[in-house]
Amino acid sequence: MSSKFFSLSREIRDQIYKLVLLHQELIDPWVDCDRRHKLTLELLHVNKTIHRETSSLFYAQNRFDFTMGTPEDVASFLGQIGRINADYIRHICIGFPKFLYLDSGNVTLEDDSVGILANIQSSCANLSTLTTSLDSTNAMELRLDALDNPKVVTEVLKLVNTHFRAISSLLEITVEVCEDGPSDHIRRKMESHGWTISIAEYVEEEDFDRSFSDCGYDGYGYDSGGGDNDDDDDYDIDNDSDFWRRAAD
Repeated sequence: MSSKFFSLSREIRDQIYKLVLLHQELIDPWVDCDRRHKLTLELLHVNKTIHRETSSLFYAQNRFDFTMGTPEDVASFLGQIGRINADYIRHICIGFPKFLYLDSGNVTLEDDSVGILANIQSSCANLSTLTTSLDSTNAMELRLDALDNPKVVTEVLKLVNTHFRAISSLLEITVEVCEDGPSDHIRRKMESHGWTISIAEYVEEEDFDRSFSDCGYDGYGYDSGGGDNDDDDDYDIDNDSDFWRRAAD
């Protein structure tokens, strides 16, 4: 990389990084592959110096969308980006946990929902906000409303809250809902657990079949493994096997 870029002040470089790396929309690790996302990935992979300067910004200030991921997908992504980058993540959106059984006294979450939350809990030590997507929350509300059983509603939301609160770093839990929900009782119960109700406009989801692997990368960048040597502006990540070994630490 030309040394001219690094002759700019760090303040100016940070402004450039923000223009490229910060996304208003959620970032889905498995379906987004538009031109801007390609540019994001390319910047993260230029060299170790830029990677060190940009990783915390990218992971901490963007919101990641795990609604389409399986527990295996989530575990793979968090493992791939490395412990340091996973610890930077502050904001994640998930599907509202799904239920295997909704019998009073035997309310049980599906294994996939438990697995996703467990992966987040173990890997994202500094997560501050967790949001449930509009579609998933709406489906949950409709299912609970159809039961017409306030006792089960209480048990369901208590169980979900227990799993949410197991992520000790969480400062805010937000559930996206439609403006005209089926039951005020369900939303009052949500709020009683300290959840924030966010009225969202329903937008029909598009069908994507692309992934970030189509962009020529297997992830968003990796832990550089630390170090203070900035004399690597032309550093070739792809040809440094030791770098990739350190990235997996």
